[in-house]
Amino acid sequence: MDQKLRVICYQDHGVWLAQGLEHDICVQADTLDDLCGRLEVAVRLECEDGGLDHIAPAPEHFHRMWDRKSGNFTPMGSNAGEYELALAA
Repeated sequence: MDQKLRVICYQDHGVWLAQGLEHDICVQADTLDDLCGRLEVAVRLECEDGGLDHIAPAPEHFHRMWDRKSGNFTPMGSNAGEYELALAA
């Protein structure tokens, strides 16, 4: 990837979700650690088709969630150079 993918993470009904903003990629998991691992797998698989340019941006309400985020975080063992992760407020 040429630029960092911004990702907003939030809980819904006891499940964690990670939603990419520049590209509409979403994954879910029971824990934040599993969530980050699934995100990396999903992005890697989508990139196999020649990059992420074929994936449209996420809907605007996810961008508003990013604007109201409670803070950024970096999961242990992740490829932090490719993602900017934040927790929704």
